[in-house]
Amino acid sequence: MDKLTFEQAMKRLEEIVKLLEDSSTSLDTSVELFQEGIQLSKYCSDKLNDVEDKVAKIFVNGELKDFNIEE
Repeated sequence: MDKLTFEQAMKRLEEIVKLLEDSSTSLDTSVELFQEGIQLSKYCSDKLNDVEDKVAKIFVNGELKDFNIEE
């Protein structure tokens, strides 16, 4: 899974959601898809956290400052 890009993981998550919404998907397959979806969700969350850490600082008037989303 480490070789997946964020975009690829999100696309697969979208596919899983569609399959889970399909009433013809068997229970066993649904459970497997759900487990895969949980793993992909964590992967995406971790990727987003990494990016957030990288952009947590911005330049303000030439000085590096902590970036506060709540302001």
